[in-house]
Amino acid sequence: MTDKMMSTTDDIIELEKGFEKVRKEGIEPFLGFIEEQKREFFKAKQFVTLYDLIFKMAIQREPHNWSEALYERYSDSIAKYLTTTVTTALTEAQSKSHDVTFLKEWNKRWANHKLVVKGLSKLFMYLDRFYTPTTDGILSLKEQGFKLYHDNVFEKFAPEARQHILRAIDKERSSEEQDRHLLQEAVNVFVEMGVNYNSQKLKLYKKDLETYVIDNAGEYYKRQSRIWMDDDSCPTYLEKAEKALAAEKSRVESYLHRSTLDALMKECYLHLLKAHQHELIRKRTGVTHLLSTDSFADLSRLFRLYKRFPADLLPVADVFNEHVKKEGGDLVDKARPQENKGEEKDDAEPATGAADVGHTLINSLLALHARYNGVVNDCFEKSQVFQKALKKAFEDFINKDTRLSKLLAKFVNDVLKKGSKININVRDVDATLDNVVFLYGYIQEKDVFERDYQVFLAQRLLGGQCESEHSEKAMIAKLKTECGYQWTNKLEGMFKDVQLSKDLMSKFKNFFDTEKQMDLTLDVNVCTTGYWPSSKAIPFNMPKELGQACDKFKRFYINQHSGHKLEWRMDQGLAEISVEFAKDMKRGLVITSYQMMLMLVFNSAKVVSFKQMLDITGLPRNEVAHHLLSLAHPKIAVLLKRPNVKKLEDAHQFMINPKYKSQLRKVVIPLLKPQETPEQEAAADKGLELQRRHQMDAAIVRIMKARKTLRHNLLTAEVIQQLSARFQPKPNDIKKRIEALIEQEYLERDASDRGVYKYLA
Repeated sequence: MTDKMMSTTDDIIELEKGFEKVRKEGIEPFLGFIEEQKREFFKAKQFVTLYDLIFKMAIQREPHNWSEALYERYSDSIAKYLTTTVTTALTEAQSKSHDVTFLKEWNKRWANHKLVVKGLSKLFMYLDRFYTPTTDGILSLKEQGFKLYHDNVFEKFAPEARQHILRAIDKERSSEEQDRHLLQEAVNVFVEMGVNYNSQKLKLYKKDLETYVIDNAGEYYKRQSRIWMDDDSCPTYLEKAEKALAAEKSRVESYLHRSTLDALMKECYLHLLKAHQHELIRKRTGVTHLLSTDSFADLSRLFRLYKRFPADLLPVADVFNEHVKKEGGDLVDKARPQENKGEEKDDAEPATGAADVGHTLINSLLALHARYNGVVNDCFEKSQVFQKALKKAFEDFINKDTRLSKLLAKFVNDVLKKGSKININVRDVDATLDNVVFLYGYIQEKDVFERDYQVFLAQRLLGGQCESEHSEKAMIAKLKTECGYQWTNKLEGMFKDVQLSKDLMSKFKNFFDTEKQMDLTLDVNVCTTGYWPSSKAIPFNMPKELGQACDKFKRFYINQHSGHKLEWRMDQGLAEISVEFAKDMKRGLVITSYQMMLMLVFNSAKVVSFKQMLDITGLPRNEVAHHLLSLAHPKIAVLLKRPNVKKLEDAHQFMINPKYKSQLRKVVIPLLKPQETPEQEAAADKGLELQRRHQMDAAIVRIMKARKTLRHNLLTAEVIQQLSARFQPKPNDIKKRIEALIEQEYLERDASDRGVYKYLA
């Protein structure tokens, strides 16, 4: 039967009579069931009867269509229930001034109301099918039910509920245990109210609860943090701050809405950590103390707390930088006077004091770097902010002068040199070299280190002093990663020359057996110009004992490599000779080639003056002095010197010591080199300065060739940028090179603006 047929055939149902039945048999019993916390409302048959009655009243023709009136009575019934039963209950709970009592009633009333709306909206369901969707300004039954709760209950009692929730949170912060489930339900009233009322979603929760929770937390930690700052050390404060933040997070996870987490944590962070950051990290027990005492757990905690806002890590990184810079600077300053003291030793004495101090300094810097690099990796999670702070600190104290560049090159030489006195296990060599490369990366004047490293490598290769070829090549590979291919290509070329020389000598010995024919063994390293450290060839007179063998090798080499030029360099070699000191004392000596030439003089004379040695060998005076004094040093005493004084004059005489004693069959004679004089250092620096000039010239021409026209300050900046990987050129030096290139007509000044340069093609 259709709706139309029913409305015409059935009797008209009057509004008051029909709704009275709905009220007495449906609404009032239903509300009674809700209040009594019963879940068996009314039976299905009774529900269908009432539903059918409402249905008929809503489909009657005008003027007997009671849809609007039924909607009003639905609203009035709920409103009456709220303003009497619900309000009374909440008011009574409010008067008891007990958080738990009120919140229980608050939760109960909301839970009941959801049932009320659910049940009554089903009973009046037909209105939602035809009346509310087609009538302007009318809410659905469910929305209307929640609106009534909002207007009659929520707005009146929400402030009270909020205060109880805030008090419970404060008590929990004071270590007083709270019923978190109760609080969760109380908070959910705010959340669900917004979701169900006017589609506000979380707006109502944020406006009526979250804002107050966040403000309350801010006020609490503003007070509490000041107390902690005054009473506690930095580590204790950090522990309390971390626990407080963890507690707030747990609070959100337990009973606040998850959307509150970020805003709440930020507010707590601002008052606990941001507001006191400067005072906290610079306390007597602050970052500097934590670094000094290796308090890694506290440093990790500090980083965890501040990394949420990366910009706030910068002040911590600044203190870290200051601390590392001070420690490194102290090490350098402490080593400086001791090293100078070592340099005052007698010229004939080995400068072991300076070397030991240099090794101690480099070892200390390597340990310092390893330590704080570990802090950056383990405590600061490899943060770039702290990596930059560490790099900047090391660059600051390492680049005060070129001294550390030289010491670092010397240290690497002593690590890789055979028979090194540096106590490093084989398995630790690679780690040590890694740390050396780290320090090398911080050096701005890299060309100073590279010059000395190349000289030391040449000495190791030519003297057969490489402890491990694997370690040597590993070091070159590490340096290549840091500085590129150009320079390390020379080092690799040096190794290649040594290997080719071994193959060449094997062929030569098959061609001409010097040992059998001349009672000597000749080993030659052929070094390619450009790979090896450049130095001026030193004139000398070839000893007759070597002349024939050297001539044969030269002819052999020229036949093998037509067009090549071979030049003998005795200053780079080693020799092993047999010396008969007495009838029962014949020993082998491992000495330099210069010392060999000096000792060969005694084949034709028993006593030889210093002047005679110079004339016979043809060696320069300054080259001979320390080689000869090394043989005559009292601790070595291969030669006897008369008079036995430190000075060396033409008339002074030498002879082989007939009383020489040694338990060894083969004795390595150390070369006791004097410290470099200021003149020698100036000469070395002059060569480096000339090399830098060439590099600046090349960079300027390269840039101007590409740009054609460029202003002075921009050209200077680009030159510095291009050369900073090798050294740090000074703007004044660049200006001088520009002037020189203008004179050489590579560049010219702009006629209208002297600050602009033009490239001359």
